[in-house]
Amino acid sequence: MVVPTARARPIPLPVKMTFIPTEDIPQGHELPCEQRLVRGAPVRLFTFPEGPLDESRTVLCLPGLGASGRSFAPMRPLAPARRLLLWTPTLQTPLTHTPLQWNLASLEHPDARLPERFTLVGSSFGSLLSIAFALAHPERVKALVLISPVASVQRVRRWALALSSRVRMPKPFAYIFAPTMARVLGGRHLPAEGYAEIVRELRRLSPLELMRRLQDILAADYLEGLERLRVPTLVVHGGRDLLVPLSYARDVASRIPGSQLEVIREASHLPYMSHTDAFNAFVGDFLERHGT
Repeated sequence: MVVPTARARPIPLPVKMTFIPTEDIPQGHELPCEQRLVRGAPVRLFTFPEGPLDESRTVLCLPGLGASGRSFAPMRPLAPARRLLLWTPTLQTPLTHTPLQWNLASLEHPDARLPERFTLVGSSFGSLLSIAFALAHPERVKALVLISPVASVQRVRRWALALSSRVRMPKPFAYIFAPTMARVLGGRHLPAEGYAEIVRELRRLSPLELMRRLQDILAADYLEGLERLRVPTLVVHGGRDLLVPLSYARDVASRIPGSQLEVIREASHLPYMSHTDAFNAFVGDFLERHGT
């Protein structure tokens, strides 16, 4: 990995920050949740009760920076035919590892109780973790779905890099900032339950943990390794993504042999939450074609 040495100058965010009291935020998605202790740290694992028990149909979903596995609740129409496991990384990673290193080691660990082979779906920071896992363990990954992929800081918008300096803030300010981030990530089509999910989960992260995860994104450079991926891969991107340009998604897809790119024109950074029908159609067809 290459760590950028130059500091990005603070650039105003292209949205107006507003404070919304917690009591005015509707409840988010409700799903059964199992808490697993992986490497001594709690991991939340959300599931769909109607999903099959067949481990060969396992699809592990890894959320983005400010979301839990519950953010994948809109994928419910795909659940009856598949064993969807909605993974949520521990809220606080030890300072002995970067969050990316810790979460990668957690997925590899026997405590995770994951099958030998499964499909990976990763959104944003989750796509970075998915790429790292697929490169380290290609024999375990059946297929790969990358949503708003983050594989190198070279392709993230400059103003988004400046966000890393803005999370070095007292917790109350970070608490107020969460609704703005939800709007940036989800876009104007994000439904109320999706908005609630992002706000509530961002407010559970400490400013330090958020900063450390952003630093992982700033240090990432997997572009040269993408050509080594030899698993069926689908890249899904929003045409109105304010953080990662569409040209970057095209670049990522072009570097992965045989990959497929689908663009949801009106979606922002979280198309699986804001444009559920289109996203599920693309992903459902892809999984069906590749036996998942």
